[in-house]
Amino acid sequence: MLSYFLIALHTIISVALVILVLMQMTKASELGGAFGSGGTHTMFGRKKGLDTPGKITVWLSVAFMVNSVLLAYVISRAFPLS
Repeated sequence: MLSYFLIALHTIISVALVILVLMQMTKASELGGAFGSGGTHTMFGRKKGLDTPGKITVWLSVAFMVNSVLLAYVISRAFPLS
C-alpha cells in the first residue's frame, strides 16, 4: 500500500517539476536560451538569488530525490531478490 502511495506522489512531483522547469524556460526563450546562454542566468549576471518559482523548483527537486530513494527502499523490501 505504501509503495502505491509513493509511486503516486512520485508521479505528481515529476509532473510538477517538469511544468515548473518549462515555465522558467520562457524567461530566456530566445534561441540562445535553449542552450543555456540567458544573460540574466549567468554566474555574474544582474539577478541575485532565486525567485519564487526557482525556490519551488529546488524544493521539488529535493523532494524528488528523497522520494526516489525512499521508493527504491520500499520496493526492494517488498520484493526481495532472494
